[in-house]
Amino acid sequence: MVLMYCMQKITLLLFVLLLTVQAFSQKVLIKNINIIPISTDTLLKNQSVLLEGGIIKAIASYKKLHKKNKSAEIIDGTGKYLMPGLTDMHVHFPEENKIGNLLLSNIVAGVTHIRIMNSQVNQLELREKLSKLSNLISPTIHYSHLIRGEDIFTEQQADSLMKQVKKDDIQFIKLFGLSNEETFNNLIKSANKYDVIICGHYPSYWKDNQSNMVEMEKVLKSGFKSIEHLAGYSWLSDSTQLNNAIKLTKEHNVYNCPTIDFFVMFKNLQYPDEYKNRITYQFLPHRITQEWDSTYVARIEQGGGREKIIDAKNKYLPKFNPIQKLLVELYKNDCPLLIGGDSGGSFQADGFNVYEEMVNWSNIGIDNYTILKSATLTPAQFFNEEDNWGTVEVGKNAELIILTENPLADIKNIITIETTILGKQIYNDKDLMDKL
Repeated sequence: MVLMYCMQKITLLLFVLLLTVQAFSQKVLIKNINIIPISTDTLLKNQSVLLEGGIIKAIASYKKLHKKNKSAEIIDGTGKYLMPGLTDMHVHFPEENKIGNLLLSNIVAGVTHIRIMNSQVNQLELREKLSKLSNLISPTIHYSHLIRGEDIFTEQQADSLMKQVKKDDIQFIKLFGLSNEETFNNLIKSANKYDVIICGHYPSYWKDNQSNMVEMEKVLKSGFKSIEHLAGYSWLSDSTQLNNAIKLTKEHNVYNCPTIDFFVMFKNLQYPDEYKNRITYQFLPHRITQEWDSTYVARIEQGGGREKIIDAKNKYLPKFNPIQKLLVELYKNDCPLLIGGDSGGSFQADGFNVYEEMVNWSNIGIDNYTILKSATLTPAQFFNEEDNWGTVEVGKNAELIILTENPLADIKNIITIETTILGKQIYNDKDLMDKL
């Protein structure tokens, strides 16, 4: 009965969304728009894009495309910007009755792909339920199988898991916790054997009353595909070890999803007033930020009050600065980076927290093209799906966003997304905002 009630709430929300979605005709022609292709660091000015059947069919001048496609629906892109839809590579599924709002929030934010890194619901059961909803409005969901700290796998059990993951069409395995090093060895061996992506928290385990990290060189050479929160690197004792780790990261194409905003908000680094300058605080409806304000005040009181929180913040800052510097070093060495919102706290909204992470990166000197690429093409490459999405090119999926200002010029212009195109659907983000 509880699950039925939750699905009724999801269905109701998605029905409401249908009222604000425009299903376009067989052909759509986006006229005279500036394209940020992401495939290269450039701006293609005053181009037109033909969409058909959810695919980018052609990119050329309006005159050339309109001549052969006069029946196409026209979207006037004059003075605007077109780029691939965004990807949030660190998303947590909440309770089932909140899933609908999470999906909506991502669409409004222009996020067309999400990678599930933790979940309070059974992902296979949820996927089955969502698949039965007609006209489902949702970003593409990359589902995971979660490995917890209590899970132990022999070689045979690891092989069985990989076979089941492939059978269930689960996109990757997320290491949330680790029981022992033998389990890590068995999982990595089987993942490589069956070509299954395994990634997640840095492999460490509890033994002899202390935390033990699997040797960094071993992890980076193992096929472990991405590391969350820059863990492992920040635990190394000297610069020689760190430089070697960064070198191996580049050589073995290990992705990093830093989730800088997790540290910023979890450690109250924008308290007491700076959080009011956050994009989410200024951008989202007042009724949402007002509720956050109340929650935040209660959280500060529970944490011991203003002075204690500020003291804890100041003590943590010397630990946070090296984390930022580590991200810059990975960037300077051209290591693959992934944007992950990792939202869940006050002033962190699903989808929109991608913007906050982008600003965090920009503030420490990462260029805007790399930031945008880390939220589009690089995630597609992580999933080995770059032939299908992640750039604005002929033959790619029509997973696109239209902005009124250029995010290559200023990353904060990402907030000017006004339209999200996902397959054969066009979403007016301003209208959808009212449904959050």
